[in-house]
Amino acid sequence: MRTFFCLFLCAFLTGATWGALCEYEIAASTGDSSALLSLELPAEALISLGGRPERLRILDRHGKTVPWLREQIMSSATVCVQDECGSVATLVREVGQGGLELHFELDENSPQPNGLSIETSVRNFEQTVEILGWENGAWHSLLQDGFIFDSSRVLQLRNVDVTFDSRKCRKFKALISRAALERQAELRSVRQTWSKDETIETVSATEIRTQTFKIERVRFWQRYERQAEDTPCWLAVDSGEFFTRNLPDQKQTSLELSPACFPVCGIRIKSAEANFSRKVRVLRQKGLFLAEQRLWAIDLPGYRKNHLDLHFSPQNTGPLLVIFQDDDSPPLKLQKIQYLIPAYRLLFFAEAEQLPCRLTAEPGGVEPNYGSAELIREALQKTTVQKATLLERKGDPIALQPTTQPAFSFPRWVLYLVLCLAVAALAWALIAAAHKNNADI
Repeated sequence: MRTFFCLFLCAFLTGATWGALCEYEIAASTGDSSALLSLELPAEALISLGGRPERLRILDRHGKTVPWLREQIMSSATVCVQDECGSVATLVREVGQGGLELHFELDENSPQPNGLSIETSVRNFEQTVEILGWENGAWHSLLQDGFIFDSSRVLQLRNVDVTFDSRKCRKFKALISRAALERQAELRSVRQTWSKDETIETVSATEIRTQTFKIERVRFWQRYERQAEDTPCWLAVDSGEFFTRNLPDQKQTSLELSPACFPVCGIRIKSAEANFSRKVRVLRQKGLFLAEQRLWAIDLPGYRKNHLDLHFSPQNTGPLLVIFQDDDSPPLKLQKIQYLIPAYRLLFFAEAEQLPCRLTAEPGGVEPNYGSAELIREALQKTTVQKATLLERKGDPIALQPTTQPAFSFPRWVLYLVLCLAVAALAWALIAAAHKNNADI
C-alpha cells in the first residue's frame, strides 16, 4: 500500500510540474560571437504564456536565466501639419441663382495654400464650392466640385474643408452654391372646417423659412507631412465571441469583455454600418469609470474618415464593460471588438554557446530586476540589433494568471524539492519491499 501511494504521489507531482510547462524556442543566429537580439512578442505567444509580460523568462540551452529588457515598440510615422495662410477678404457679393461670391488676397509673407476652411455656425446644410485663382491676368479654375456639409441632425458629422492646388496664385475667388437656405418648420399647422351639411374640410400647411448661410470666416491653410516623434505601436487582439445587451430604457447597448492578456490600453470596434456616430463609455470592475469618447465613421463617395479606437490608462485586471449610447438610433451591428495591448519586444545579449534559447513564463512571478537595463540601452545605441523569432510552441498553454500570487501557492523550486523527496521515498519503499521479500524466502 505504501509503495502504491508513493508511486501515485510521484506520478501526480511529475504531471503537475511538467504538464503546465509551456515554452517557445527562439530562432536566432549570432555567428561565432555575442550579439544583441530583439524578440518581438506576438499576441498569440503572450496569451499562451499566461497573458502577463512581466512573468516572461528567457533560458539558455543550459537552463540558465538570460537577462532581458522589455520595451514597447515605437514607430516613426509621418503626421499631417497645418499652417495657416494669412489672407484678407476684398469682395463679398451675391451672384445669379442665389449664389455667393467671395474674393481673397493672401498676405505678402503667407505660404502658398493647398486648402481652405469655411467656418460657419449654421447646422444641417449641404453646399458646393468652386475655387478659382488669379494668374497671368485671368481667373483659372482650381476646384470645381468642392463639397461642404453638416448632418448634425442625423449623424453629427461635419466637413467644412476643401483642398485644391493653388499653383502660384495669390488671389482667389470662392463661389458658394447658395447664399440662403430653405428650412422646413418642425411643426405643421392643421385647420379643420365644418360645412352646413356636416362635412369636414382639413387643410394642413408647413411653414418654409429662409435662413442666411452665414459665414464667420474663411481660413486658408497649407497642409504637409513631416516626420513625427516616435509613436507607440499596439497589437489588436480579437475578443472572440461576445454578447450584446440592449437597454431600451437607457437607449444603450452594453457588452462585457474578458481579455486574455494584459495590460489592456484600449479597444477597437468594427461595425457593419458605414456611417455612424456613438458615444462609447468603458467601465472597469465594480462600475468604475475608465474612459469615454465618441467613435464614428463616414464613408461617402470621395470622402472617407473614421475614428474607431478608444484609448485609456493601462488595465491589468478585467473584465471591462463597454456601453454604447445609441440615443434614438438603432443599435450598431458590431462585427468585431478588439482590445489593444502594447506591442512589446525583449532585448537581450546572447552568445553562440547559449543558443538555442527558450522563452517561457514563471507563473506567479513578478517583473525581474536584472540590473542590466542601462547596459542594454547603451548597446542599443552603439550596435546593430539582430532580430530573433519564435518557433512553434511546446507544451500546454498556461491559463491567464491573476495579478497577485494566491496565498496558497508554492514556488517552482518547492515543487522540485517535493518531487525529489517523493522519488527518494519511492526508492526507499522499493528497497524495503525487496528486503522483506528476501527475508520471507
